Amino acid sequence: MKSEKDGIMFIAVCEVAVCEVMALKNPFRFGMVVKGEDFCDRHKEMKEISQAIKSGMSVSVISPRRYGKTSMIVNLLDTLEDYTKVYMDLMTVTSLNDFLERYSSSIFNSLGGIRKFLNDMDKLMKVHANVELNLGNFKFNFEASPNSTRDIEEVIGLPEKFKEKFVIVMDEFQEILNVTNIDLIAILRKKFQFFNNVSFIFSGSKRTMMKEIFSKPQKPFYRFSQIYELKPLERNEVVEFILKKFAKTGLKMERKMAERIYEISCGHAYYVQALCYHLWFMAREAGNIEESQLDEALKKVLLSEKSAFESVWDELNPNQKKVLKVLSYGKSPYSLKMSAGSVKRALETLEKSDIVEKRERYEIIDPILRIWLREEI
Repeated sequence: MKSEKDGIMFIAVCEVAVCEVMALKNPFRFGMVVKGEDFCDRHKEMKEISQAIKSGMSVSVISPRRYGKTSMIVNLLDTLEDYTKVYMDLMTVTSLNDFLERYSSSIFNSLGGIRKFLNDMDKLMKVHANVELNLGNFKFNFEASPNSTRDIEEVIGLPEKFKEKFVIVMDEFQEILNVTNIDLIAILRKKFQFFNNVSFIFSGSKRTMMKEIFSKPQKPFYRFSQIYELKPLERNEVVEFILKKFAKTGLKMERKMAERIYEISCGHAYYVQALCYHLWFMAREAGNIEESQLDEALKKVLLSEKSAFESVWDELNPNQKKVLKVLSYGKSPYSLKMSAGSVKRALETLEKSDIVEKRERYEIIDPILRIWLREEI
């Protein structure tokens, strides 16, 4: 028979265990780049892209926004050995000089920053443009004229001046189309095609623009790289990821619940993490996981996305709104009392805006937008 002292000890141990679980951080991350055990799936995609890079090929990764594309690429870079890895985000690039600054600074920082610059001054750019060097964060400031093609090519040719083997990531690559006073894409292709020590990963979330850059025969980058379109996350991988994450923090989830999370999110990386993030807080407070908590988690996600969805909705014309609303119910837009030509034009605009895509039929890309349209509009 256990003594009273043993009983007190048992209660104390249980209280400590509960406190440890309560003190745990939420294991789900969204709205940021995630690495290691916080990163879900994409093993197959990473393996295939890695094989292409190691074969000296370049790859264009295309996906809808918040599909986990950047997290996949960052985790992929961690697996590549014997490469100098350069990552540059081109999202806010608006001018030629802005691009040149980001391109050159990213390359030098990957090589070791100011020390590498000083050691290899004799190999570096010989440009006539006004160039300033900010030693605080090792950043170049260019004032290059669009007419100075030689200067531009000199900067773009930086990687071939070094012996290192590079893999250069240009995230949100389609944003260089913002540079309109010079055909920058043509100049990039002209230089890139002769690089023997560089593989590129071009990635972008504006799919129509990315496909136009890399898939149209009349464009400079036609067939320059393998095109890799990310699909939704695999069901089994996501389900196992969710169950493992909850279990690790002392919360047991039924498999059916994890499968429902997958069905709601349609394998969309951001929404998988967002739903689980909100659900985890409610389950931790209650001490168990219930079906009603997932409904509440979905409401929180819908609320957080409301402003963005309203912004999308407000920019649509009446015909586009009607078509999108019908699509949210999985119905054919040609069932509307509109001419076939009007429906076709609305679909083309929605597709160009990356709101819908055509698979076997037209579908809304964002699964939570689809729910919002049914429940709020």
